[in-house]
Amino acid sequence: MKKLPLMVFCLLPGMVWADAGAEVALNDAIEIVRTQCRGISAKMEGIKKMAGIGTAVNAVGTVAGAGGVAAGVVKYNTDVSMAKTMGEKAATDELLRKLKEKELSPENQLALKKDIVLSPDFEKNLQALVDELNAEESVQDKQKTLTEHSAELQNKINEQQKKSITAGNVRTGLFAVDTVSNVTGAVVSSKTVADKDFIEQIKLCTESMDVLRNARTRLKVENGADSAPASMERSQKILDKCSEYEYVNVQQLNNLGKGAMISNSVGAATGTVATITSALGNDKKLSEMDFKTEDGIKQINKYEKVNVASNIIGGVTAAASLSGTVLNASQIKTAKQILNIAQECEEALQ
Repeated sequence: MKKLPLMVFCLLPGMVWADAGAEVALNDAIEIVRTQCRGISAKMEGIKKMAGIGTAVNAVGTVAGAGGVAAGVVKYNTDVSMAKTMGEKAATDELLRKLKEKELSPENQLALKKDIVLSPDFEKNLQALVDELNAEESVQDKQKTLTEHSAELQNKINEQQKKSITAGNVRTGLFAVDTVSNVTGAVVSSKTVADKDFIEQIKLCTESMDVLRNARTRLKVENGADSAPASMERSQKILDKCSEYEYVNVQQLNNLGKGAMISNSVGAATGTVATITSALGNDKKLSEMDFKTEDGIKQINKYEKVNVASNIIGGVTAAASLSGTVLNASQIKTAKQILNIAQECEEALQ
């Protein structure tokens, strides 16, 4: 049998070790990827869940805030209508008083029109009514008619006052709900931000892809493209799935979460003011204010300003809830994308 030179035997162990070393390096690279990329899906699942909760909470706040503003508008319109009714009642009562005193002179009629705010229909028929009242034979009948009309107007004022109070209470309650939603949303949104350790893990996972690529290249160069087919196939599958992390923008996820948190914080602050202002705006009854005196006019102006301010601030609160809803919803979309990558990557690493 022909003997091989000693040099060949000396070289064989090195050649075998070179072949084995490249494959071992590839398997080691796969393990590095497994270590760096393991557990990301579980963390992302938690962030996505919290973002979902934040979206739901903010959605409740948005609906409540919008409902509060709508109730505020109802209250405002009711108060405007009540003020007109009060003006008409005051005019009716003044006519009745002057009728009893027989003071329906042209001068008194002019003063009545100037001092009392009348509804268009009432003012339109005022002269005809006065003409009839001046007829001696109809004075008693007209007194009765005016008395009944005054009573009807008072009943209408009472009903309008009840409606105003109810709308005000609903507004206050809904603004309170929106405020609580914003407070809760701010807390929840703070939990949807990826911490430094998580960001670092995704970075290391992404960097481990380069280690895996280098190991594959080494194996191809040293052992040939067809060597270690099982390891090569597995590593390619890992690269196909896990290299998607290179396109992940975790900072975008954090920016959305921080944006929602800021919006909710603003909403919590304005919501508190809106709730308090709404309660103050409903503390007084418009029907008990006397717009024929200077103090009464001041009360009415203050009443109107407080209620308008409450509606405006409540609208800002509702807008903050809506903003939080949109940002959390966008965050869910981004979280889902990262979660899908994580799940597919971890499946490839099994």
